[in-house]
Amino acid sequence: MKMPLMRWASFRFSTITGMVLLSLSFQAKAITLNFQGLNGTVINFTTNSTFGFTSTNGYQFSISSSDGVQDAVGLDGYVSPGGPFTIGTIQTFGSTETAPVTGSGILHITDANALDLTGSIEWDTITTVSGGAVTEITGELNLTAIAYAGSNSDLNALKAASTATDDITLQFNPAETLTQLASSGGQTAYSGTIFAVPEPGTWMLVAMGTCLGVFLRGRNTSRR
Repeated sequence: MKMPLMRWASFRFSTITGMVLLSLSFQAKAITLNFQGLNGTVINFTTNSTFGFTSTNGYQFSISSSDGVQDAVGLDGYVSPGGPFTIGTIQTFGSTETAPVTGSGILHITDANALDLTGSIEWDTITTVSGGAVTEITGELNLTAIAYAGSNSDLNALKAASTATDDITLQFNPAETLTQLASSGGQTAYSGTIFAVPEPGTWMLVAMGTCLGVFLRGRNTSRR
């Protein structure tokens, strides 16, 4: 009579444990913060294959929208240093040109209490796609080592994700290829998105392993 009871208790415990761990994997929600360059600021390409961001009173951009609580909307931020970042070897695929970018910095977003969220920014690539008179440009960056000690909900969601992707978009009209920008320079306004997605995979693996381990342990115990 004890064997079925022990098996049921083992199964129940493993199920509850799994549900708890799986629920933890979804507690940290994704967060998307859209930003816009501040008035009077631009991304500036020079004639030596480098570029950087200008600032106003030390700040470069403002959070324009959020899919979270939205208490980060209106907060200003900057990357220090704001350049120069170096464009590497350019590869051409039809109307698309892409190149790696060398350069890093620290992202700052200042909350209403003058506390900064910080994170390490590392450039990945920059890509231009020419279509008629307009060139669409996308720059991709990785955001890691995110730290924040304040109470802003959106910024805490970004911190909880621990890593994020930062996409910067801009347009040149008339069109400028990446090759032309690297050699002749130019400047334009910009916008972008910080997109953070927590990775529940680790928690799910822990949950599955815990469920299996507890179940097998209970099974072996019941056999004895």
